[in-house]
Amino acid sequence: MKLIETIFYLMLTASLASTIIILPLLLIRKLLYKRLGPRIFHVLWFLVLIKLLVPIAPQSPVSLFNLVPQNIQEISFGPKWHAEEHPASSQTVKEPELTVTNSAAADVNPAPMSKQMEEPTAIVKPPSPTYTYEQDRDKLPKMLAIGPLVWLAGMVSLGMYYLFVALRFNRKMSASRKVDNDELLSILEACKEKLGITATIPIYETDCLHSPCIYGLTKPRIYLPVDIITIADTRQLTHILLHELTHYQRKDLWFNFLWTWTTLLHWYNPVVWLSMKTIKADREVACDAKVLEVLGEQEASSYGMTLLMLSRLFTRSASPQVNLSHFLENNKEMKRRITMIAKFKKGTYKLSVVAIILVLALSVLMLTNASESVESAESGTDSASKQGRPSTFKFQRLNDWAKWFNNLGRANEFVGFPFKVPDYLPDGYQLASIEVDEKYVNRTDNQVTINFVSNHGKEDENQFEVIASTGNILNKALSQRLEGGETRKIPGPSWGTAQPQTYIQDEVTYANIRGILVTTVQKYENHQPEIEKTFFWRDERIYYAIRFYSEDHTLEEGLSRNRRTISEEQLELILQSFKNPQQLQHVSYDGKGNSFPIYGEKDLKEAEQLLGFKVKLPFAIRNNELKLVDSVMLQAGDQNTGYSFRHKVNAIRNSYLAVDDPQKGNLSVYQSKSPLIDGSQLTLKRTLDMNGISISVYKDGNHVYGGPYYRDADKTEVITESYYLWEKNGIYYAANLDDRDIKENNQDELVKAFLLAPQ
Repeated sequence: MKLIETIFYLMLTASLASTIIILPLLLIRKLLYKRLGPRIFHVLWFLVLIKLLVPIAPQSPVSLFNLVPQNIQEISFGPKWHAEEHPASSQTVKEPELTVTNSAAADVNPAPMSKQMEEPTAIVKPPSPTYTYEQDRDKLPKMLAIGPLVWLAGMVSLGMYYLFVALRFNRKMSASRKVDNDELLSILEACKEKLGITATIPIYETDCLHSPCIYGLTKPRIYLPVDIITIADTRQLTHILLHELTHYQRKDLWFNFLWTWTTLLHWYNPVVWLSMKTIKADREVACDAKVLEVLGEQEASSYGMTLLMLSRLFTRSASPQVNLSHFLENNKEMKRRITMIAKFKKGTYKLSVVAIILVLALSVLMLTNASESVESAESGTDSASKQGRPSTFKFQRLNDWAKWFNNLGRANEFVGFPFKVPDYLPDGYQLASIEVDEKYVNRTDNQVTINFVSNHGKEDENQFEVIASTGNILNKALSQRLEGGETRKIPGPSWGTAQPQTYIQDEVTYANIRGILVTTVQKYENHQPEIEKTFFWRDERIYYAIRFYSEDHTLEEGLSRNRRTISEEQLELILQSFKNPQQLQHVSYDGKGNSFPIYGEKDLKEAEQLLGFKVKLPFAIRNNELKLVDSVMLQAGDQNTGYSFRHKVNAIRNSYLAVDDPQKGNLSVYQSKSPLIDGSQLTLKRTLDMNGISISVYKDGNHVYGGPYYRDADKTEVITESYYLWEKNGIYYAANLDDRDIKENNQDELVKAFLLAPQ
């Protein structure tokens, strides 16, 4: 179903974009068809065909769609969870085998897991409902929600009609008689020679048609109405056969076939149907011009008389919807064809250099999408000038493939695949953060890690996490641990040296879900072992895991738990409650009150609403030497950040770094509506006057706001933290630097560079 939705939304977008092209083209055709060559419109219709069949196109600053208002361009018909990415539902997910073994030793020998793990297990749905996940978030109109099904139904119905007509036509044509008239066959061979055609194209005589035509994509045949050989003379037969053979040479049957497919895909768009009707008329005019190019100007009047003769003798009924090309497509277009024939000059069919340049230019205009830079420039000129920010919100993050969010809705815009989440949490737990690891050079699968916490920041704080991935996270976790890359060691100065980890794997069933339970035992020299458990399973081609700490006295005599996060009964309830995000009823994933990073204009606007002022956000300072690498909205009393500095007021923190050479300096700047740093707890070193702003410089020698941090692994030298505090226009600023290799004068220069940067 997701694949159908995705194709529908792509086709709908292409249909709307093509309508913007078709309407002006129809107007130009009406006004200038006498001045432009007969072939030029046929070429332009081919560009429209490409636009309708290929919805994905490169961006260009000269695209026609740069003229479309930004609010129209940004209309999104697709499901919100796949945002800018192609949905994973349209891809084939590779399913490596999960492995299982029962070993209490450190050396793990993976073996193929049973078939039970490979079959998704039904999830039991808990009872019902008072809370609905983000009820007001991005609701699609009802029409768009059922649109894919209506579109598919219409396409199938129209396709069946086309198939019925084609079968009926083939049945009627089966009664036609192959022509063996030597005179007509010699005329046919002469016409083929003039056009350079070597393929075998037989002629059939039929009483089911009212006009000569050619039919067949791979095995073309020319069909002539009964008695036309007797009525038409040699010259007229030559004109008729040349016309039909020209359709074959120009690949008009293939072109018509593609347009038929286009009407199937865009059956709901009346402009597409109008285009197809117009294209047939333009095709006949272009074909006449090509025939006259072969015959010469002297034959123009005779060719026109043949056209008139056939129009009188063979008035056609409604055209059957089959893929063929008639000599007389529509009597209403006869005047235009006769006018072109009467004014024909040698070379009219050929595209001039000017026409070729025009077609190439229009190709760039029509077949490319609006450039992001142009879109942003158009939509953000005013806001950019007011805010002093670049018009495109983009800055270079470190390890940008790894992102984190405070709510599920925003995270889903970056995930790229649908996944389920628990709708039950043990008492005291709430959502802390959601980490999204995207594909990058060493990662083959997207992965989501949802962190839940209770008693955040207290001694009895507990956590557990849920992981979802398109790849086999069990095999990946085991390989990392065997290589020493996945060690979850809890730091503590009194714990002593960490001993080698041991692992136990068991095939278990929780809540009717079969999976693998991996128990990790981390021993320490002077501390009780940490016992961590991770349950792995798969559901609907997505791999899941729950990682937690739990009490277990059976591992080794004498071991006791360090902490307990969730019990086995709670684990069962969590597993039973897994649902798609739009079905949630009991657990909130809105992240309200938690801190979040700034990834785009949407995040920044939300942060500015919480802060109550416009944030100063230069993307680079000091002549681009230091660049913005991180920006985080810190909410007071949040439950998802573990910084040693616990902010008591809402603030935004922007971090700057010399990406090419970190030794050149780094700078963190906080902005808040109330003072964030209490200078009375620090040591005042000096005061500065920068551009009329009084700045106080403090040292945090007692590590009140973080640390201690050390210069080396031996912890022999402590790094001193400096804070520059000032206030401007009711906004409080705190610039944080450390004294590693940055001299005092350089620190002043960095702060001044930020101070002088535009708002």
